[in-house]
Amino acid sequence: MQQDSSLVAGLRRHIRKSTKPVTILLTDIEGSTEYFEKHGDIEGRLLVDQHNRLVFPVISQFHGKIIKTTGDGVMASFGVAANAIKAAIAIQQLLAQQRQRNAAHIPNVRIGVHTGEAIIEDEDVFGDVVNVAVRLGSRGKGDEILISGQTAAELEKKEFRLVRKGSFRPRGKARSLTIYRCHWTTHPNLIADIQLWSFLPMIRQQKLEIFIYFVASLGVLYFLYLKYLRYIAADHEYLALLILNPQMILAKAPAIPALLLILTIAGAAALYAIQVVPYYLLRLLKGGFGFCLGFLVLYIPVNYSPIELPRFNSPVFQSRHLFVEVLHNTHVHRFPALGSEILTTVDRDDLLLLADVTTPIDVTWNKVLIGKEQYGWVPRVLPPTVGEPERRITLTNKFSFRYSDLAALLAGLGGFVWGFMNLRIRPT
Repeated sequence: MQQDSSLVAGLRRHIRKSTKPVTILLTDIEGSTEYFEKHGDIEGRLLVDQHNRLVFPVISQFHGKIIKTTGDGVMASFGVAANAIKAAIAIQQLLAQQRQRNAAHIPNVRIGVHTGEAIIEDEDVFGDVVNVAVRLGSRGKGDEILISGQTAAELEKKEFRLVRKGSFRPRGKARSLTIYRCHWTTHPNLIADIQLWSFLPMIRQQKLEIFIYFVASLGVLYFLYLKYLRYIAADHEYLALLILNPQMILAKAPAIPALLLILTIAGAAALYAIQVVPYYLLRLLKGGFGFCLGFLVLYIPVNYSPIELPRFNSPVFQSRHLFVEVLHNTHVHRFPALGSEILTTVDRDDLLLLADVTTPIDVTWNKVLIGKEQYGWVPRVLPPTVGEPERRITLTNKFSFRYSDLAALLAGLGGFVWGFMNLRIRPT
């Protein structure tokens, strides 16, 4: 029994710490039940979806947080009461504007706003403030904004065109609640900076899908760079230093890798946090995912099949230069001798431009470009020593773009078109 008391006391302390002042905004589509009955579930769902797509960006614009959808409305929380009222006014202004352009699927919405203490836990809000906001909103009519006396007390009534409408006693309450009505039609325009049709609200599942598309698109771009682009670019000598030996640039600016990592993490976090993204970007990301699928479906079996495909392996294009791929971290020497001066160090997977080859004694050396008109020597194979077997350090080859690569890229383009044209948007 004592253990249960301690548990309850701990829960009370946790809940008390989670209690904060908040302003709740609730929207409710007037006549939604009748609309579903008259037009059917599909048209009714489209009405709710249109409501959400118009309301979500407005709430975000005024620093609100969408707590949940309520079937035919939205619950949002605001840290500042004035922002909640501005959002409510902007919602009604936007709905009225869109209704003038096209009345189809533009609902009439009543809005209730109430301020009080609430228990805020993760993605939800609990407490009496929510119950009162629901009761308040239900007393309104379509296109109306009702505000509680507690919220009005934090506002300049003239600025927000607040007029006292009366009072009512919510069920289960001992005291009456004062109600104010906002005459939003005379308020200055608040929707000039809100972007709508080029943006789409995203639910959690859609965010996960878009994140997968984003990662797949980045992955296939990086693969295409490693497999093709760096060779093609490096075939032109003036680009060789930038493409073949990037650590030379990074050595002069060591903050660049850290900055790129920070930007990548920030970009991924922002992608997950945003509630709206451009529609064309969604289609491009889905297209990138389709490209990845189409490319790999053909590239993997052609390149890793035990069956010889001579036609597919014949080259369409070959580079003018030979390239030296670094297999193990090694030094670049001034002369083709292990004891000569070390000019720099190259890392595994670095790609260097070959200028010459020599074998002075028993080691073959590659002359490679390491700077502007500056060359050095790296070994191909190090001979065995005591306790060390023979080790291949570099591999020399020519870049070949084969028919199999062309086919894989064409399959990838087909996948991109499929993904771009078949993006499925779920209703919010």
